[in-house]
Amino acid sequence: MKPTDAQMATLHKSERREERCALPFEIEMAGIDGEGEAFHIMVETKNASLWGCGFVSPIELRKDDIVAIHVAAPEGPGAMERPPIRFQVVRAERERGWSIGAWKMDSDDAWGVELGTIAQPQGGDSSQRKGGADENEMDESEDE
Repeated sequence: MKPTDAQMATLHKSERREERCALPFEIEMAGIDGEGEAFHIMVETKNASLWGCGFVSPIELRKDDIVAIHVAAPEGPGAMERPPIRFQVVRAERERGWSIGAWKMDSDDAWGVELGTIAQPQGGDSSQRKGGADENEMDESEDE
């Protein structure tokens, strides 16, 4: 029996130790703010990993908020827009806006690239992972 996306996200979140890459790229984020108003904004990641990302949001987000994120499509011929992926806010701290750590809730590929091949790892590695080299998690206590 294949686990659902939600079960996979919960499993990965419970064993958080994933190598993150310092990788600034533009993402589009949509959701509902604390006032019940829909928003759609562009922000730049501070870092990214297979299962999450960190960024600064001008909109206040709270822990456990759900947002839709996808990589902003580059311009020009052949540009491909990726579908939005659901992320859960796991960390929200006041910092020139809101410093956010978000956790991917779906098993779909959010970024469309092999992160380790285009950016330097920033923290976490396979020796820290509870389940070995195949586990892919972020540590909430570290910058997402």
